Amino acid sequence: MDDNYSIEKESISLQVTNALREAIVAGRYRPGEKLSEALLSEKFGISRTPVREALKQLQREGLVEIISRVGTCVSKPTQKELFELFTVKESLEGLAAALLAEHGDVPALSELEEAFSTMEQCVEKEDIDGYIKANSKFHDAIMRGSDNSKLQFHFNLLINQIPYTRYVYLSLEQPHRVFDSLEEHRLVVEAIKSGDMEKAERAMRAHVKSSGQQLRQGIADKLLK
Repeated sequence: MDDNYSIEKESISLQVTNALREAIVAGRYRPGEKLSEALLSEKFGISRTPVREALKQLQREGLVEIISRVGTCVSKPTQKELFELFTVKESLEGLAAALLAEHGDVPALSELEEAFSTMEQCVEKEDIDGYIKANSKFHDAIMRGSDNSKLQFHFNLLINQIPYTRYVYLSLEQPHRVFDSLEEHRLVVEAIKSGDMEKAERAMRAHVKSSGQQLRQGIADKLLK
């Protein structure tokens, strides 16, 4: 009986963890927003214990902060932390691109080309929302195409620490950025298709670095307003 209860409790906690993680990453809970154990337990229709366990797990992942005498808040990365994250992102995605180039003609390569084609169409239509969705599929294809589960795990752990999509929008608000971004993606596709691992890594790192620089400018512009 005790063992079954433990398994059931763990399952509920895991479900709550996954639901809250998804909501935070999607931006439904904003950076700095307070998360109430009482309200969450009421929302999910469960006791506070699995909610508390879920919040502890999300704290370990860097998604929330549990502050004494204050409560739990969605993590709000500083500018320094954000730029540090992009530095690590540059390395991880560069490696993923190199590995995909090494693997050659695999399904992920077709998905990559399809995503890029959609991005081109979205630029022509001035469809930023569509461009960002296709951009996400583009980067997902590269990471999955690396066929390295450890790399994917650490990348997801990293990227889940910020509302990434919101920052992509911010970087693309910079003048001409969407056109530069499209060209950078084109170079990544060409480098990966060439099978040259070093070229693929350089192209991917250059793209991520440029995105980080544009985000820095976007944040600076927001602060000046």
